[in-house]
Amino acid sequence: MPHVSKRKLEEQHLRDLFLETVSVFERAGKRGELKQVLGQLLTPTEKVMLVKRLAVIAMLSQNIPIHDIADDLSMSPSTVDIMSLKFETENYSYIVERGLKETDIKDIVRMIQTVGGVMPPRGKGRWKYLDDSLRKDRIASRIRKLKEKKKSNKK
Repeated sequence: MPHVSKRKLEEQHLRDLFLETVSVFERAGKRGELKQVLGQLLTPTEKVMLVKRLAVIAMLSQNIPIHDIADDLSMSPSTVDIMSLKFETENYSYIVERGLKETDIKDIVRMIQTVGGVMPPRGKGRWKYLDDSLRKDRIASRIRKLKEKKKSNKK
């Protein structure tokens, strides 16, 4: 866990700094530079923590059991349990409704659960997902090859 100073900021200063931080992200997002800002701002540990938190929320939204989430993401079951309690009280509702709806994080979670796509995921309809996934992979591969071909033809 990252080190957080024991010396606390005044609550109003902390709120002001948080709002300004959000403004930095919003401005960077509008300019298409959010990836660079976050890449420079966050440490590798903070990136892992953020990614795992989003993955836990995505997995909870898919009703995946807590012990499976902890195993799949190499996390403590107590950490996942705490997040599950927050999830149940709708503390993550905005993230689920807005953030995860328009993202591929659910596909990434499926890849984690299926050992990089080698095994079918657990549960009903698992083979259908695998078929869809393979189809998407084939399409993505074809698109990459076409782009490479176009680049080589331009030279």
